[in-house]
Amino acid sequence: MCLTNTSKAQKLDSLTRDTLMDAEIRLNGLAQKMVTSLDEMTRISSGKNFIRTLARTLKTNNSYFYNFDSLKNISIIVSPDDYFRIMTWNVASDDEHFRNFGVIQMNPNKIKREKKVYNMPDFFPLIDRSDSIENVFYAETDADHWFGAIYYKIIKTQTQKGTYYTLLGWDGATSKSNKKIADVLFFRDNEPFFGVPIFDIKTKKPLYRMIWEFNNYATMTLRYEEKRKLFIYENIIPPKPDNVGMYETYLPDGSYDFMTWNGKVWEKQKGIVTDFQMK
Repeated sequence: MCLTNTSKAQKLDSLTRDTLMDAEIRLNGLAQKMVTSLDEMTRISSGKNFIRTLARTLKTNNSYFYNFDSLKNISIIVSPDDYFRIMTWNVASDDEHFRNFGVIQMNPNKIKREKKVYNMPDFFPLIDRSDSIENVFYAETDADHWFGAIYYKIIKTQTQKGTYYTLLGWDGATSKSNKKIADVLFFRDNEPFFGVPIFDIKTKKPLYRMIWEFNNYATMTLRYEEKRKLFIYENIIPPKPDNVGMYETYLPDGSYDFMTWNGKVWEKQKGIVTDFQMK
């Protein structure tokens, strides 16, 4: 998966640009191997080398303003306020179980004031702990206990408590199922955290994140319509009552629920939405 949203341009000096271009070439080669190699050990070792190389690269001065446009198999998306960008990717095992990896890179111009006070890091590695998070729908986690996903959309919302970034993503869960995920990123004392009770789907209490698991060969819509500010998700159901809880059998039923932001939470609305753009 390759997805890139560019940050606001800032001129880089020729030496820095050349350094980052060379690093991008190395990263591209490693990314290709960690995704397409038929040998599992080659994918894993290439993935480890990719992480080490990326960490060194992101330490380069003003690397945030280099877009890595040619970097394949990596999702790179920028927050609407250009405060940070998130890079996410995955590595598959032979049994088609995906391990997600990621990093949040902060915009150095935006955090200059915070760094003077808190010494905020330039970037935060994300460690996928999806399999070990307890009570996942009601859990707040930190960067070391991340519910991994490949993100493709960031939605910024503002509350009296602070700024929340709703993240929409995908996870190739198993050989038989995929997941779509809506999570929430926020910063506390200049550290990233995930999970906030802002998904009000009219149950006993709001969810910290939403997760849908469904058949590997199915496609589920999870998107945000910018024009009307609608958070839209497709309903998935088991094909028959005996399949309840067997998520690898779940399929979209062709109906779409939606939520709107009320200033505090995403609130589920009555009825279904039918007239929206799929792209």
